[in-house]
Amino acid sequence: MLVWRKLSSEKWDDSWQERLAFLGAERLVITQIASSCRIRLEIFDITAHESMLLLKQFGGEIRDLNHSTADWVRSVVLKRPISIRGRLRIVNDEPSPAALSDSNNIYIPANLAFGTGEHATTAGCLRLLTDIAPRTRDWEFLDVGTGTGILAIAAARLGAKRVLAFDSDPLAVRVAKANAHLNKVHGLKLLRADVLKYDPEGSFDIVAANLNSDLCQKAAPRLWPVIRLSGRLIISGLMRNQVEPITEKLHELRGRIEATRARGKWVTMLVEKTS
Repeated sequence: MLVWRKLSSEKWDDSWQERLAFLGAERLVITQIASSCRIRLEIFDITAHESMLLLKQFGGEIRDLNHSTADWVRSVVLKRPISIRGRLRIVNDEPSPAALSDSNNIYIPANLAFGTGEHATTAGCLRLLTDIAPRTRDWEFLDVGTGTGILAIAAARLGAKRVLAFDSDPLAVRVAKANAHLNKVHGLKLLRADVLKYDPEGSFDIVAANLNSDLCQKAAPRLWPVIRLSGRLIISGLMRNQVEPITEKLHELRGRIEATRARGKWVTMLVEKTS
């Protein structure tokens, strides 16, 4: 699999997201480099034509994970396991047969990576989901814009009796299905759908929507009816300056903001449906 990589100053984060949007936001991974003001840009699963285009327009480098050295893969792609509230552990690697017996682990392999729990938006959703997930198995979960399927898999690990997840990107759906199979998560329904057109069947106790701000504002009224009374909506993909408009929209829907958590410039919100 070909991967494009480039280092940049963190102040250009938003600019890079706009410039690279034509390749699909789900394929772009932006990682803050610890103890620095720099970020690493990575676009996974690119074609040979896309690699030539990226090099010509933006520079950087292309690596083939199938032929890269083990040291490079470990240092760039494989991350340390991420602990989520002591209940879940995100592992960016293939599991060994023995490791699969640990139901706290979620495996998101590097060769399928475009969102493995490290980005602030995904991490925020994972932590809130873990905080509010009931300890019983009588709750249901909807994952909007599932990406790698990490939140849907997490909900299944946390005991949800029904999990429905969808994404508009066919590549994301294929990757999510592969990850669900790898983690031996059964009964998880994954499908391709547009959030502005699709009406999910049934209702849910917890809905997670990791979307951009504009899409989230448009989608909120469509998602609201499928959230049960006193159910929760987890919203992420928002930047600090985008919180006020979505808050106004949620108040119009009679949602109560329970928590607003910021990590860097990214914000994750927890909303209760009160009526």
